[in-house]
Amino acid sequence: MMTGIGLLFLVGALNAGTVAQVDFDQFTETASGWLLAGQGLPRDYRVMLLQMDTADRIRAIAYLRRLGLMTERPWGIDDILRPAATRTEPRE
Repeated sequence: MMTGIGLLFLVGALNAGTVAQVDFDQFTETASGWLLAGQGLPRDYRVMLLQMDTADRIRAIAYLRRLGLMTERPWGIDDILRPAATRTEPRE
């Protein structure tokens, strides 16, 4: 399991390149809405995150943890660093 400092280092390293902000920004806005509505994470949140670029996925995981929404099943490093899934790929 990755430590918080290691995760922050990895996020910084991945953000050094050009990363599209649209998916991440939309996701954080949606996640904030879940929190304000008193909801937890939807069942398909992992699928949503797997469709993001790796850097955005890492940032989204960190964001969900900071909000207190992500408290259960941890993400494995293979899932965190997996390339973005396209919508045409079969879902796991």
